[in-house]
Amino acid sequence: MQVTDRREQIARTAIAIIGEHGFAQCTFKRITEEAGLSSTRLVSYHFKDKNELLMTLLTTTIGRADELMAARLAGTTDRVAMLRGYIESQVDLLRLHPAYARTIVEVGRHVADFAPVLRDFRVGRLERQLAQGKTEGVFGDIDVTVTAQCVRSAIDGATERSAEGLDMADYGRAVADLFVKAVLA
Repeated sequence: MQVTDRREQIARTAIAIIGEHGFAQCTFKRITEEAGLSSTRLVSYHFKDKNELLMTLLTTTIGRADELMAARLAGTTDRVAMLRGYIESQVDLLRLHPAYARTIVEVGRHVADFAPVLRDFRVGRLERQLAQGKTEGVFGDIDVTVTAQCVRSAIDGATERSAEGLDMADYGRAVADLFVKAVLA
């Protein structure tokens, strides 16, 4: 197996473990067992430490979220449609790739080293979008930081409730409707 293939296999296995069992259960030993590797040294060979592995997990999961958002927002310049598309694409990540969504949330909760990367992904982009919409007069006099945090909390709430049988598409639309109404000028 090629080095890049093995790295991808290890990353996919770690995402699956975090998605199903949580961050604390994602050990090199468990990755080795579930990936069918002969030794934990194979994980250490491909990733110098757990932080490098976790950064790979974040770039992989955030990359997938970006793909969903880019597909949803292709050609969109309307601020309201962009806000709706942002929210619905984030909820789509949970619907289509629940382990990816949970990995982002779990790594964010447990690894302070990645706070700047996660902050920009989770709220920074949205803050910039809301600020631009406010400047253009599309959005009202809102606190963009508080609004972005509230949107993120609503999305993360879906992550927590997904096991309860929540219809993610309906949830995404309802959350988007709520925030669009809340921010319009």
